[in-house]
Amino acid sequence: MDKLNILGACLTVFAAVLTIWSYLFLSNMPLTALGVGLIVLGVSFILTPTHPIPPHTVRALLEGATLNIEALLEELNISNRGYYVRAADERVYVLIPIGRDAGPPSREFEVKGLIAKNNDRRYLLVIPPSSEIIQLEEISKAGFNDALSYVLVDLTELAESVETSSGERFIVKVKKPRGYLTSLRFRNVLGSLEASIAASLLAKTYGVVRIVNEVDEGYERIITLEVF
Repeated sequence: MDKLNILGACLTVFAAVLTIWSYLFLSNMPLTALGVGLIVLGVSFILTPTHPIPPHTVRALLEGATLNIEALLEELNISNRGYYVRAADERVYVLIPIGRDAGPPSREFEVKGLIAKNNDRRYLLVIPPSSEIIQLEEISKAGFNDALSYVLVDLTELAESVETSSGERFIVKVKKPRGYLTSLRFRNVLGSLEASIAASLLAKTYGVVRIVNEVDEGYERIITLEVF
């Protein structure tokens, strides 16, 4: 249940108690009228849709977007782990080393076609599934933790909750991840859907990011991200 719906339910229950108590025991008409008004307000909160598109639909669209990338990776036999890079146009791309991985790319590369050349190295250029979502104003203006929580918990319901911490590397703990990927090569190269979104958001702020590791422990997924 969304936070607005929870607020509406709590307000409705409180208002109902207030209305009954004011009418039956206090015979106070102004308080009774206030209670009725709060009931209407609470019910309106419950009935108000908080997402123009249902979260499960957004999640399905993101999962579907991985299939095209999976087909491309299979066709080109690409298996190196990709780098999430914020380009000069302020969009985030994934640059995947072709052949031997010689290290992270710089941000100065030309977005043209499928192959990007950077420091005499060649990378397959891929647009991550969450590329347009992270451009939304309410997300791009928020901090990393708030933005990630909004996308994974509220917008897509890919997780029940999210915790982040930073040191030498960024650690993201995703409680009860719900992303389902049949695209195994996508996961090996771009990470799970939750990790891909986290890396995209972090790259939006820091420039170049790579998913170092993902570990599932019980109902929690621990994602390690490295910033270059």
